[in-house]
Amino acid sequence: MSELSVVTLGHVHTEAIESLTAHLTRLEQVVTNLAPRVRLGESRAELNRAVDAAANDWILILREREFLDPALAKEIVSAIAGSSAWGFRISVIPIYASKPLRLGGTAGELRLFHRRHLLRRGELAVEGTVVRLANPVHALTFESAAEHRSYLEKHAVPHSTLRQLLLFARNARTLDGNTLRYLWIEAGFDQ
Repeated sequence: MSELSVVTLGHVHTEAIESLTAHLTRLEQVVTNLAPRVRLGESRAELNRAVDAAANDWILILREREFLDPALAKEIVSAIAGSSAWGFRISVIPIYASKPLRLGGTAGELRLFHRRHLLRRGELAVEGTVVRLANPVHALTFESAAEHRSYLEKHAVPHSTLRQLLLFARNARTLDGNTLRYLWIEAGFDQ
């Protein structure tokens, strides 16, 4: 008998958590007024209110444009049932043009925890053991390079050539073609 409350930051579609429904007896979505990319430690009052409003003991935090694949859903249910820890770090892999981006660390952030062990002040933390889950959350960025360029035409701030080079070089630590294309466009070279 597993129950889970999903605290959402931004607009999270029900399809994003659909993989959990087959494994849980009760699944609840708690909607917040928090922006999707807000640092969790900076919005503790709103986050604490969402945790208090949740009906279930286990809480999962999910941001807009993120979704759970079946492997992560099974791992979450196993983690809840086994209760080997009171908090779980989950890494996020951005998906760009239907392929994962290789942008760096996989340490993840605390996204799954038991409400009774949540520390109510400062950075998001729990009292007790925290373990990292093996499977990541997936986050959709842009469906294609054309969609990415279109977004930047409307929202990007123009940069000097030197700044563009620095933006690209700061993150270009991979040989993955999809990631390099994303970084090249993001730096503003492809306009």
